[in-house]
Amino acid sequence: MFTVFIAADIEGITGYVDWPEKPPEELWFREQMTAEVNAAIEGALDAGADRIIVSDIHWRKQNIIPDKLLGNASLIRGSKRKLMWMDLVERSNLVFLIGFHSGFGPGDAVLPHTMDTRITELKINGQNVDESLLSAITAGYFGIPVGLATGDLAFVKGIKKVLPDIETVAVKEAVCASAALNLHPKISLEEIKKAAKLAVQKGTNGVYKPYFPGKSFEMSLELSWPSYADALSLIPGVVRNGGTRVSYSGKWLDLMGILSLFVNWIGNKHLI
Repeated sequence: MFTVFIAADIEGITGYVDWPEKPPEELWFREQMTAEVNAAIEGALDAGADRIIVSDIHWRKQNIIPDKLLGNASLIRGSKRKLMWMDLVERSNLVFLIGFHSGFGPGDAVLPHTMDTRITELKINGQNVDESLLSAITAGYFGIPVGLATGDLAFVKGIKKVLPDIETVAVKEAVCASAALNLHPKISLEEIKKAAKLAVQKGTNGVYKPYFPGKSFEMSLELSWPSYADALSLIPGVVRNGGTRVSYSGKWLDLMGILSLFVNWIGNKHLI
C-alpha cells in the first residue's frame, strides 16, 4: 500500500496575500486551500497511491473543509501537536507540501515567516531553516522523502536548492510581502494535479531520497522578546546566548518538541 502524507498550509495557496485580523480565515481561502489539496490527492490517486493522510498545519489547524476532501482522505485536525504538523508521517511513503511559504527574511516572498512572527531567525547546523525544511527533516527522520512542494515563487526557488529533484508548482509571484501576481485558481489546480501525479510516479520508482542531514543537531533560535528566551532557557539543555537568543544541541525529535513548546504554549498565538 502506497500512502501519501500531505501537509497543507494556507499562505502559499493561490490568492492568499495577507492574514485576517483574527481567525477564522475567510471561507473562500479555506475552499481554495481544500481545492489545492484535492488537486494533489487526485494526481496522487491517478498515479496509483492507495491512501492519503492530510495534515492541516495553518493557525489553529482547522481550515480544511473535512467533507470536501476527495479520495476518502484522512485528516489530522487541531493544534498543539508534538511534531508541530508532521505527527503520523511515519505511516506514509511520500510527503507533499501544499501551500507553503518562505521562512523569515526574504524580500521577494509572500508573507515570509517561520511558524510564528515572534521567531526572527531559526538556524539548524548553521543553515537557515523554514517550515518546509522542518517538514523534510522530520519526514527524513522516519525515512520518508518529500516529492512535491507548492507555494509562491520565492519559496519554490528556495526549496529546490535543498531538494532539487522534487516536483514544484509556483502558484504566485510576490509583488511585495503582502501582494502577489497569482495564477488563475483553475490553472493552479491543473498544475498541482499534474505535479502530484508525476511525484507519485517518481516516488514509487524510488527516485526520491529522505532528507536527514546528520544524527545530531545544533539549533540557534532568535526571538522577538527577552521573556520568550527566559521561558525556553528553563528547558534542560537549552542555553541562553543573549537577550533574545537561545541554542540547543541534541536529537531531532527533542528539538521539534522545543519548537512545539514555544509555538503552542509559550507564544500561543502561532501563525504557521
